[in-house]
Amino acid sequence: MTDFIRMPSNPVPDGAETFMFPAPDSAELRGAFFPVADARGTIVLEPGWAEFIEKYFETIGRLHARKFNVAMMDWRGQGLSDRESAHQAKWKNYFHILREDLRHFTEAHVKPRFDAPTMLMTHSMGGLPALMLLADGYDGFDRAVLCAPMTRLFAGPANAVFTAVSMLASAAGLGAAPVTSKDDDSKAFEGNILTSDPTRHERFRQLQLTEPSAANAAPTFGWVHAATKTSKEIHQQGFFGDLKIPVRIITAGEEKLIDGSDHEIIAAKSERIERVTIPGALHEIMMERDPLQELYWKAFDAFVAARYGRDH
Repeated sequence: MTDFIRMPSNPVPDGAETFMFPAPDSAELRGAFFPVADARGTIVLEPGWAEFIEKYFETIGRLHARKFNVAMMDWRGQGLSDRESAHQAKWKNYFHILREDLRHFTEAHVKPRFDAPTMLMTHSMGGLPALMLLADGYDGFDRAVLCAPMTRLFAGPANAVFTAVSMLASAAGLGAAPVTSKDDDSKAFEGNILTSDPTRHERFRQLQLTEPSAANAAPTFGWVHAATKTSKEIHQQGFFGDLKIPVRIITAGEEKLIDGSDHEIIAAKSERIERVTIPGALHEIMMERDPLQELYWKAFDAFVAARYGRDH
């Protein structure tokens, strides 16, 4: 698909373009560019699990108001990017592959299209391959803002339990079996643990109904195994020793989907990583009610001002 998913309540930003491009292993991925006049920089914006480009049109508008070009990519395995290669990789090196997809997209497509400086901005699952890439010493970004990054899926003893269960299920050939979770449900607003804003929640539900092929089903045991295994990797001593750029983690104060308390542990692993908490916010901080979003954007603006200056 080379056009955007269109819906009247979610207008496509002016000047936007979407395209398909080959990953290093030839998998077809979907990207999009959102230029703005007189840009002071470029943001590579990467979504979380089960999300896709169109969900972030409002966020792109906020970045355009701050005079940032935006580039996005649907992660393989979701949105309108390749699914099959992700299905094969999820119980192997899925997040390592995502790390290389991010590197390739930035170097081969974003940088030839937009002038520097370039900054990374992610949500949830997108924060894990981002941290892996940055830990490699990659300095193609000047700084990074990670919104509610998925550094650890489960808090407390549940983390060890799900790590073991997902590993055993994958080893038994059940990696493609779905992990059912009533809490991980983005289609019903009542009782959801993602956002307290009904309008923004409904908008994403309608986007999924408009283009069902872009929506994801429940995570699989293979995906959980890959996520918990990779999470263990980034917690190893010295993992962030080669980190070269400043990173700000923004934590949801009412986080119920991932282990938000782990952000403090990750931040303590490098003097280049800092953490800010948004009190009252659920997991999808960029999709929260306006007062909570304003706290997020205040934290964003303060962090980027040191490199890009203030725009307003």
